[in-house]
Amino acid sequence: MKAEEISKKYELLDEIQHVLKRPGMYIGSTKPHKSEEYFLNEKFEKTEVEYNPGFLKLFDEIVSNSVDESKRNKNLNQIIVKLNDKTNELSIQDNGGIPVIIHQKQKQWIPEMIFSNLRAGSNFDDTQSRTVAGTNGVGSTLSNIFSKKFTIKTADGKNQFVQVFENNMGKRSNPKITPTDKKYTTISYIPDFAKFGMLGWDETHIQMIRKRLIDIAACNTNLKIQFNKEKINFKTFKQYADLYTEEQTMYERSEDWEISFAPSDSGFKTISFVNSIETKDGGTHVNFIIGQTVDKLRKLIYKKHKVDIRPSDIRNHISLFINCTVINPAFSSQTKEKLITESKSFGSTHIVSDKIITKLFKSEIVASILDWIERKKLAEERSLLRKLNKNLSTSKILKLIDAKSRGDREKCTLGIFEGDSAKSAVRQFRDPQTFGAFPLKGKFLNVSEMKNTDVIKNAEVINLMGSIGLRLGEEPKNLRYGKILIYTDADPDGDAIAALLINFFGKYWPELYDQGKIYRVLTPIVVAKKAKQVKSFYTKDEFDKWKNTNPKGWQTEYKKGLAALESEEYEIIIKEPKLIRITADKLAKESLSAWFGKDSGKRKTRLLKY
Repeated sequence: MKAEEISKKYELLDEIQHVLKRPGMYIGSTKPHKSEEYFLNEKFEKTEVEYNPGFLKLFDEIVSNSVDESKRNKNLNQIIVKLNDKTNELSIQDNGGIPVIIHQKQKQWIPEMIFSNLRAGSNFDDTQSRTVAGTNGVGSTLSNIFSKKFTIKTADGKNQFVQVFENNMGKRSNPKITPTDKKYTTISYIPDFAKFGMLGWDETHIQMIRKRLIDIAACNTNLKIQFNKEKINFKTFKQYADLYTEEQTMYERSEDWEISFAPSDSGFKTISFVNSIETKDGGTHVNFIIGQTVDKLRKLIYKKHKVDIRPSDIRNHISLFINCTVINPAFSSQTKEKLITESKSFGSTHIVSDKIITKLFKSEIVASILDWIERKKLAEERSLLRKLNKNLSTSKILKLIDAKSRGDREKCTLGIFEGDSAKSAVRQFRDPQTFGAFPLKGKFLNVSEMKNTDVIKNAEVINLMGSIGLRLGEEPKNLRYGKILIYTDADPDGDAIAALLINFFGKYWPELYDQGKIYRVLTPIVVAKKAKQVKSFYTKDEFDKWKNTNPKGWQTEYKKGLAALESEEYEIIIKEPKLIRITADKLAKESLSAWFGKDSGKRKTRLLKY
């Protein structure tokens, strides 16, 4: 390769050339960027906009200088921003002045040195504790480099300094010094729109500048802010945070921290500022506050509700607003969108108080967390139930004696029998087309306090549901039987089994009771016979009343359950059953809860009563 070619390959750019060649290193992207941004009307409203981040950085660097100076100079309490829509010139004015003297070492007027040299400023002494945003001394000069015209006017109470730069700092006038007793600084510039692919100011970028001034006013309540004719002032940071929500935020402050909380229904949200700089990507200050908050809330929720919630599930229901002051802050980049200073180096701290935690606990934040947890559990259960429901099939229920009708299944009846002993009798006396039978193994599940996912794993439940055509978590539709008869022994065990079945259907499908589909079949406890006459008695009182009539020639037999019934007696309860319709009124539901719920006290009370 020839020397000429090699020389073309390797270049040495001066500072201005490098900035213009690689703007992303200095001011961020100079390309259009789409995002949702907050604009203030009566409340902050999110609007999808397209804007140029690098372009807005030019303004931010200048206005941040004024804000920084207000922290050093308490007499600086006013910032006025004006946009001339005819000349496209933007001016930022404050009532603080820059020293109008020649720097002894650099032999340059200090205002000129500050605004025309990269790495020039007053924030390089790292032994000092600073609470300003600017630390690198490049920002204001970048604004000059990306301007067609850049004008400095400042006065320190003795002298006034005026200087004009043009063509991306390619041309500058000689400084003009005149005596004055005023103190102020006005920086005016006309951006080089072409560098950003823009033709001029538009409404979006104007509103973005307005939003930045609103943020500054919220973070610095001592400053009087004005944008054209609009005055922007806040009494507290809370007043600003309230504009993001429909309700009042929960607020507290310390010397260098202001924080506000509000509910969020769309994940964790944060609006945060460090030394008046908006940190759109959050950072260590956000983690510092939300970490404390979540940890304390989590412990309190567990103490009060015995629910162990993941930190992320609490965080996702909170909106957090922070305005804090950090000593010598460090950011992830020149654009300062994320704080990286370790919490131990903040220079100040804020412990989230028990008072604000109590407010958060009593707010809809925790209510929405618990509701979300419950809905999540139900959703997970429904999902699992749908999978488990797929296993419900009559073809797998070997013990089901199924009705054969393929017509109107609403006219079919399913008898649920206690034990297998009824099989032969059922087969003998039933109508095989319309009558089916399902024998239980023994006592049924008490489902009152069980998880749905545990209930549906039970083989007996699966078989019973499959026989009827029921599905957990779904309304009873297209059932295989229009009437369900519960056949159990006329003894305490039989009563308990019947009650457990009634409890099962009542918990999941109470509509079945309203529709008159479930009945208890009374089975005789005593049978009296005389020749070909048969009398069945279903209660002891009924039998005793008949017995007192001194019937003669009758033989009586106590029946110890369905297995003790003779063939003709079984025929009666199959073909002509004595039925009690089960209904589900409020009292019935309370009774089931008392008998089968967790509260043993209620159960003991009922046992003593009955």
